[in-house]
Amino acid sequence: MDIRELDRAAIASTTGFAEQATDEQLDARTPCDKWAVRDVLEHMVDNNRRTLGQLGAGFEPTGDPRADFRASSAALHAHFADDAVLARTFAIGDYQVPGEFALAVHFGDVLVHGWDIGTALGLDVELDESLVLVALDRIGRFPDSPRIWGPDGLFANRLPVADDAPPQERLLALTGRSGDWR
Repeated sequence: MDIRELDRAAIASTTGFAEQATDEQLDARTPCDKWAVRDVLEHMVDNNRRTLGQLGAGFEPTGDPRADFRASSAALHAHFADDAVLARTFAIGDYQVPGEFALAVHFGDVLVHGWDIGTALGLDVELDESLVLVALDRIGRFPDSPRIWGPDGLFANRLPVADDAPPQERLLALTGRSGDWR
């Protein structure tokens, strides 16, 4: 499946959780250490803004992180509709990567942060298993580096998990989350 379609599906999933958040719930604690729902959304908006900036486009937040996530994601995908953008080089931290890889990172980040948001809202979050399996495969290929994993990396430190655990549980552990978080 095209990474753009996967990313759009992850965005739709995460948007569905984000739009359930009341203004008061934007300050709810999430499984992301030290981040509230608002912070998670602003993090994703900031990622979108940085990528859009590398494409010569801008995005100005409105102050509503739910609307900003939805709008900045739509703007990002308007640019990625051009096949040539998938082949462009993008900076992700210290790495220079092809657009397709950058969008794969975006996909995994957005999908997992959807779980963070839904869980923070007290929802019983079951991510689409087909998306989870792709995210497990893509994220599982990332190099073993402190720039990728750990407190200063793209993802938190991996947690131990049984090889035969359900896919969502394995994805959460891979990205430093416990499915038991409350």
